[in-house]
Parts: sequence; structure tokens; C-alpha cells
Amino acid sequence: MKRLFTFIILLAALPHICVAQKSKHHLMSEWRDGDYIVRRYIVEDDTLHKAKYELHYAINSATTAPEYEHNDIELERLDRLFAELKSDTLRHVSSITIAGYASPDGTTPFNAELARERAEKLSAMLAQRYGLKGYDVSVTSHVEPWSATTKPIEESKLTNRSDIVNIVNSNEAPMTVDRRLKREDDAWSFLTTDVLPEMRRAVVTIAYTEDHTIDSREYSPQPREVIVVEEVVEHDKHKKHHKRNKRNKDIEEWDGLIIDFGE
Repeated sequence: MKRLFTFIILLAALPHICVAQKSKHHLMSEWRDGDYIVRRYIVEDDTLHKAKYELHYAINSATTAPEYEHNDIELERLDRLFAELKSDTLRHVSSITIAGYASPDGTTPFNAELARERAEKLSAMLAQRYGLKGYDVSVTSHVEPWSATTKPIEESKLTNRSDIVNIVNSNEAPMTVDRRLKREDDAWSFLTTDVLPEMRRAVVTIAYTEDHTIDSREYSPQPREVIVVEEVVEHDKHKKHHKRNKRNKDIEEWDGLIIDFGE
């Protein structure tokens, strides 16, 4: 006597481990990984990041010279950032600000024009170098006040530091301060060598947001068939006992239960 039973068991899927939010999450891709469906989402992040780059200029010059000071290093950093922005779709530039600065020595009108020219020429150079069309670019300029030299004077080795600090923080016109400082040989040498050159600069500030990705895994096994149990019972007329022989058809993987119905 032979009995053949075949059982098919379908495994139900479990709920999502991670559910994407409607407002901040966007489905990017979906694929199967064994018994799981994996979904990758882009998560918007409004956190504002700022990257700053500072280039310096020779006295009375508005030309951005790559070989001057450390301009070559800053331009290389800018090259890397714009290359990353083009390839990384998760970064979004919010604004680009280019600010030109001039040191306080000299006449105020000339310094104001010089600071403006530095910013505008640098903006044109970056537009040609990287193509800034579509970005929110603003250009500003500033003439540093004499009071901005206070901290480096206080930290210097000048013997008359207090007197010099009083001069740069006075309410006198910038040109009057300029003339008084030039009469202080040591102080003027220190300022023209260590302080004023650092003020002749332009600063590029790039503000951007950066999204990130997350993966969710949903347990969703594909239906499996398959276990076949075959039972054969033999009766020996010459013996009073039964001989039972079971043959199980093996499968590579089975999560279910084998049921024995008996004779």
C-alpha cells in the first residue's frame, strides 16, 4: 500500500523594518537580497554647511595670482569641491558669496574700489573656471578698519604695544591714523610685514546642504514548495510483524514540517 502526500507552504511577509517619511524621504532604488526586498531612500537634510576659501593679493593689486602666497592650495581645494558637486547629487549649493577686502593703509576711496575690484574679478574668474550659472552668487566688498589690527598688536613683541593700540582704536580719520603709525618705525614695520598683507584678500564662502541615503529591508521570501513524503508499507505473510520502510525525498532547504500519517 502506497500513500503520497505533497505539501506546499507559503510564508507570509513581515512588515517593513523602516518606513520612509513622505515629506523627507524619496525612493531611489529597490532590489531583492535573498528573502528580503531592499529599498534605498534619499533623506533630505536641511542642515547648512559652509566651506570657506581665502585668496590673497599683492599690495594695490586686484589680480588673483595662483602663485601668490598659498593661492594655489586654495584653488586646488575649490577645484576638488566643484568636481564633487558635479558628481555628488546629494549635495545642493544654497549660495556662493565672494567678499573682497582691502587693508586700511592708504586712502579710503581707493581701498574701497580695490576691495570691490578684487571681489568682482574673482567672481568672473570662478564663473569661467567652474561655470556658476544657476547658482545664487553674491559679491560684496569691505575695507578693514584700523581697529582690526588690535589683536595682532597686543600679541606682538612691540615695546610700546599699548600706545599703538590706542592709536589704531582712536576716533581719528583713517588717513590720520595712517600718518601717525608711519612715524612709529617698529610698529609700522611690524604692521606692513605681518599684519596688513593678511587683510588684502578675498573670501569665497559656499553654503550647501547634503542629503544622505538609508536602506530598509522587508522580509518577503519567495514561495517554496516542496516536501514530498512517500511511505511504503510491506506485509510479510510468513511473519507476524510489519516491516516499514520510509523514503524521504530530500530537498536543499525546507522551513516546514514533515507530517507522518501512519499506516
